[in-house]
Amino acid sequence: MKTSRAIGDANLARFVDLIEAHLGLRYAASSLGELEAALAARMRALQCRSSDAYLKRLESEVSMHDELRELAARLTIGETYFFRSPEQLSVFSEVAVPRLNRDDPARQLRILSAGCSTGEEPYTLAMTLLGLGPSAPAEVSILAIDINPEALAKARRGCYSAWAMRSTPADCVEKYFRRERTQFVLDERVRAMVRFDERSIALEDHQFWQPHRFDVIFCRNVVMYFSARVVAAVIARFARVLAPDGFLFLSHAEPLRGISQAFHVEHAQGTFYYVLRQAGAAPISLRSVAWPISPRKDPARPLIPPPSRGRLNASASLHRSSSIRRPAVTANCAVVAPAVVELAPPPLAAASPAAKDASLSLGAALMKAEQYDAALAALDALAPADRRDPDVLLLTAIIQVERGHLDRAAELCAALLALDDLNAAAHYLTALCHEHGGRRAAAIDSYRVGVYLDSAFAMPHLRLGLMFRREGDLAGARRELQNAAMLLAQEDPARVLLFGGGFSRGTLIDLCAAELRLCESSN
Repeated sequence: MKTSRAIGDANLARFVDLIEAHLGLRYAASSLGELEAALAARMRALQCRSSDAYLKRLESEVSMHDELRELAARLTIGETYFFRSPEQLSVFSEVAVPRLNRDDPARQLRILSAGCSTGEEPYTLAMTLLGLGPSAPAEVSILAIDINPEALAKARRGCYSAWAMRSTPADCVEKYFRRERTQFVLDERVRAMVRFDERSIALEDHQFWQPHRFDVIFCRNVVMYFSARVVAAVIARFARVLAPDGFLFLSHAEPLRGISQAFHVEHAQGTFYYVLRQAGAAPISLRSVAWPISPRKDPARPLIPPPSRGRLNASASLHRSSSIRRPAVTANCAVVAPAVVELAPPPLAAASPAAKDASLSLGAALMKAEQYDAALAALDALAPADRRDPDVLLLTAIIQVERGHLDRAAELCAALLALDDLNAAAHYLTALCHEHGGRRAAAIDSYRVGVYLDSAFAMPHLRLGLMFRREGDLAGARRELQNAAMLLAQEDPARVLLFGGGFSRGTLIDLCAAELRLCESSN
């Protein structure tokens, strides 16, 4: 984009940095035109002769607050509506509220709607709570915040167009709104439940963001507009202000993979949400993971049709392939990953990164040659601290899957998930173990969570497609198999080798095509 001479590239970059620092907003190069137009408009409104003069005024402590309010109103035009994402509302009313009130029915339920825009979200939460009747919490506090003063003014008025009502259930319209010409005016009972505050979630304020201040935070379709640095700070702030076991609801386009380890991911009602890890709850230790891992006596059963063995081409890309994140497997909000027994590891120092990588490469090469005991011995040669490394745990779990020792693989995955609750690869292997053990619901939940955390991961789609086709869900099978074939064509070769069950990329794509033909012939 060519910057106007009146502004210049350097001052536009300076403006971009100020917007990110104070509003949290991130602008890609293709969107800088909008930001430049906003800057030019504010220069005209304030009669600034140069962009440098305007930026100095913006940076001034005296005028910054008012000018940021003007910019927020111009740059944050949020489009929302009542009862958006009904699956998350179901989790809120049927999972979060009962769980939070289970131990203390008289407790106040404290809710934050962060980035509330024109108020539809917090008012929806209020109506949802009113709809619970006698089972509603005895006392509720809903605080809604946004940086856009114009949006907050509209929220306080509580007057909405038919477009904002497009997903509102008819009984709620009748119960909580009155019609005034083309507008819908919200009932005072609902409006009284929500308090609005002008505030940026991108800025630190220790007086406001106090520990354990909220039980539930909704912040949907907001952080996707922030820079990675701001997102990390915002999520850390949410973790600080949530009470133990507090709930965080983000949109499906905003997974926390690679951002925070402060939360567990759960899956219920067809949606995903986060629950704060309990403070002081130490990660599950790896003490039960004996090294080397002794063979189980139970017979191995193949997970995919017996592979043509040309398994893993070990390389330094193992680390890149294994660092795929994903959430804990849950069914009806209960974690179903196997537990790991505690046993203290010897306090020995880790080897050098080069030594660890060499052992990983050797173990992977031996696994490729189907020398599984030798592969485990290569990993066992590592120092105890390195045996607890996520990549080492993951490779060991893969080897156990290859041997058919799925109980042991599941234990290793549970240990890995205790370290990294959002590791997609560990959850994918856990799902294989669930599927093999006949735990269909847990397997499907786990595969779906993997897709949520890593939309480019092909293998969960393939496994779901195979499961659905066997069960006669042909529409579901076609959807998953088509997704798998598309993703496999672009999949990282190292990840295909790690998780492809011994099949090459071409063979897996052919498998998708063959299964799709079976779906068509079954119609």
